[in-house]
Amino acid sequence: MKLSKTAIAACAFAAAIASAPAAFAATETIVLGTSLSAGFASQDMAHLTITESNGNTLWTLAANWDDALNATSPFIFGLQFSDKKSAAPVSFGAAAGSTIALANHGLSATQIKFRTANNSGRFTDGETATWTFNHTTLSDFSDFQLHVNALTASGGSVKFTAMAPVPEPETYAMLLAGLGLVGFAARRRAAK
Repeated sequence: MKLSKTAIAACAFAAAIASAPAAFAATETIVLGTSLSAGFASQDMAHLTITESNGNTLWTLAANWDDALNATSPFIFGLQFSDKKSAAPVSFGAAAGSTIALANHGLSATQIKFRTANNSGRFTDGETATWTFNHTTLSDFSDFQLHVNALTASGGSVKFTAMAPVPEPETYAMLLAGLGLVGFAARRRAAK
């Protein structure tokens, strides 16, 4: 009986540890790819990583689509979101080698718009941009929508939201460890 209680406690502890990284993470990566447009398939289009640092959040948006699926030279038009604090972003910058630029009034508390005129400054596959929201946390933001243009033959815009998260390998490891403890306890109990 004592061993059984120990096994149950160990499993509860393992479950708590397995869920802790998601609950207390200082970084969250959102895969944007669930299509909101009828007739257009969902696919991994971009990764948005938000990191809490010194009372601010640093955002990194990386375009990540498969060009073989999208032969019309698509580009990111904008990223829309909800912001509880209505904080305006600052310190926008493109990764080295990128020529991403902002559209007029491209930084706001609810949307980042990228330049689309004359094929100049377009945000395309393989490119990355970063910016910061001062005095914010991860929980201040939600409802992310990525707008990608020129994905269809008519050149129209397709909107994407977050895809379902894939469990981290650590979660599976903790689950297996808990099941191992339960199995060990059951075997030991059967041997008595």
